[in-house]
Amino acid sequence: MKNKHLTRHIRLKPDISETHRLEGFIEQICDDFHIYDAYYGNILASNTMALEMLLELEGGQKGHADVYFNKTAKGIYFSIVLGGHFLDFARLYEKIRHMDPNDPEAYDGEGKTMMMIRMLSDEITMNSEKEAMVLTFYVTGINDMLSLQRIQLLEKYYERVHKLTEA
Repeated sequence: MKNKHLTRHIRLKPDISETHRLEGFIEQICDDFHIYDAYYGNILASNTMALEMLLELEGGQKGHADVYFNKTAKGIYFSIVLGGHFLDFARLYEKIRHMDPNDPEAYDGEGKTMMMIRMLSDEITMNSEKEAMVLTFYVTGINDMLSLQRIQLLEKYYERVHKLTEA
């Protein structure tokens, strides 16, 4: 599979003790793509808050939480599959989507965690088809395009080598 290193997935049990696994997942991604400082903190905090919200709604029910990572030249994306709680998250997001973060009411009630996630992420998208909330971070390194070009060249090289060895 091409660019497999640009996509990842983790499945977590619906238990608050699983947050350390999510943290490790995010830490490894950030290390691999040289993402540090504020962006690392924003990514970690927003994903952890979203997972905690989901686990709170699950109420200890059996099942799992899926988090998918994807990297493109524009940035990185974390998709948190919400399943049966998608409408709850979508409703909360709609509630805070146009609120001014400086408005004290933005931090009252059930939407305060969603407001924090909104402020830490560059963009939030609610994907109804996949029942997921996608957190977007426009993180690009100075050598990102060069890295992608090198990856593509290496993939072409390995495809050619593989064809030659099969012949």
